[in-house]
Amino acid sequence: MNEQERHINVGLRALDEAHRLGRLGREDYRARRRALLQGLNDSAGVTARNAITPPASGGGRREDARRQALPSADMAGALFPDRRRRMLQTWLLAVAGLALALLLIYGVVRLGGS
Repeated sequence: MNEQERHINVGLRALDEAHRLGRLGREDYRARRRALLQGLNDSAGVTARNAITPPASGGGRREDARRQALPSADMAGALFPDRRRRMLQTWLLAVAGLALALLLIYGVVRLGGS
């Protein structure tokens, strides 16, 4: 990855974060993303691609469909994390913080009363 691609990736990450947090509307997000991705086009206006062709196999369509379905499921899990797990982690962290605060207050009261 060259420096230009790294710069565009940083911009896309920042743009994605702004859209995810609600600071950008959908149309504004799409317009800015298109503008960033224009930098990947070469001077002739053709996007450079790295096409990977699957190896020829003797399997039927059912095997091909199964093979294609598996990576997309993994990718969907990476793109859309489980919100319930994140919510549970947030609540556990809040409860632990509250317990620590109560322990600190109890310690201060005990030291102040002696």
